[in-house]
Amino acid sequence: MLKKIAIDDIRPGMYVVDSGLSWLEYPYLYMKEGMISSQITLNAIISEGYTEAVIDTELSMGAVLGGENGDEALSRDLEGLPEFFPPPPIIPVAEEMDKAKSVYSDTVRYARTLMDGVRMGKAIDLEDSSLLVEEIIGSVTRNCDALTGLSKLRTFDEYTFSHCVNVSVLSVVFGRFLGKTEDELRMLGQAGLFHDVGKQLVPSAVLNKPGRLTPEEFAVIKQHPLLGCKHLYGQDDGRRIEQAIMMGMLEHHEKFNGTGYPRGLSGDGISEMGRIIAVVDVYDALSSRRVYKAPMHPHKALGLMYSMRGKEFHPGYVERFIKCLGIYPVGSTVRLNTGHVAVVTISNPREPLHPLITVVADKAGPIVPRKLDLAGQYKVRIESTLDPLEVGIDPVAVLEKAA
Repeated sequence: MLKKIAIDDIRPGMYVVDSGLSWLEYPYLYMKEGMISSQITLNAIISEGYTEAVIDTELSMGAVLGGENGDEALSRDLEGLPEFFPPPPIIPVAEEMDKAKSVYSDTVRYARTLMDGVRMGKAIDLEDSSLLVEEIIGSVTRNCDALTGLSKLRTFDEYTFSHCVNVSVLSVVFGRFLGKTEDELRMLGQAGLFHDVGKQLVPSAVLNKPGRLTPEEFAVIKQHPLLGCKHLYGQDDGRRIEQAIMMGMLEHHEKFNGTGYPRGLSGDGISEMGRIIAVVDVYDALSSRRVYKAPMHPHKALGLMYSMRGKEFHPGYVERFIKCLGIYPVGSTVRLNTGHVAVVTISNPREPLHPLITVVADKAGPIVPRKLDLAGQYKVRIESTLDPLEVGIDPVAVLEKAA
């Protein structure tokens, strides 16, 4: 299980994981992967100014952190949450996939135009963004698993554009799970699309710096939520920008414990729009493929975020997000205790450890796909998550055929 801890809590024998989070937003997070071999190594890390690290409790030597099976503990903790489940899908995921692909691609094209335009000082097209988010809401309403799966499985050359789209899509999915109205979902979707536009107004020398940022450079980066809001608010189009959209953009890096930015808000001082987008933003950053880094498996990303609950994230929000997506989100490639390989095709909010899967391979290789509902039986279980590229599986193709 992955866990984010303070440098002061690290001990020799702990195994540090490279989370893949950007230096731009986490310059004090130590991410050189490997075992902390000695106190001398640890002292050197502390002297360099790092304040946090992500460790793998299973790879760490000895009873460093101990504890029971992380997935089972997480599943049990989720049982105590007040339950709200959105209406069931209107159509099967396979039937929605073509439309979801079109919506996703259209939104990525809009995001590219949006970012290029902001960099050149152009106004943001609110009308087009609203229409696109309405398309996202429609797809999510018909079957949320199609766009949810695509948000993690589609690969685009530019992370910046797909990240904005993914945050928009997953914010709508999460908002629907929380019972938000359609108008609230639209504002969530637009705030997700716009949340990082302020980065285009940061000097390129800072934004594109390959190495770790200096404290002065990080101070510049921390202004990007405010810069984005000022750009949007300053548009002279005669229309009122909804406050909720502005709050989502401005507060997506604020943290429950007050260590976020740009205003250092804490607790109830952070709007719900900001809380939702904060959770989604970190999840997508962790679980997205970069040029320099393979994605963290969604299952591991959610586990890491769970360790940050009540610190960086408001109590209950990460837990509900995990219940929304499932401990093993749709599209996850998994290995079963039988040795078979499968793709998660339908999540199960009531029993997050037991989604519906499509088994696609055994130890010898590909087989005729067959569905298996893990709920209600305990002989077959998920043993681990896999990188689909490493095992030659195309999860999108599996979802396209899922009934």
